[in-house]
Amino acid sequence: MLQTVATVPTPRMIELLELIELASQSDVEPRLTDYLQHCRRTGYEPPVELLDMARDTIERKRVC
Repeated sequence: MLQTVATVPTPRMIELLELIELASQSDVEPRLTDYLQHCRRTGYEPPVELLDMARDTIERKRVC
């Protein structure tokens, strides 16, 4: 049986974990939180643009 193992570079995973923690502390859309958790579980490395968009969304929610 073939098995695929996904790896995420350490700096990107640290950034992803920080975003997940911020999302958990903020009132953000559940879809965003679910997406970030999915990335963590699967080891998917989201494009930088998506991480930036998630960070911007979280920051906007924290300011309000």
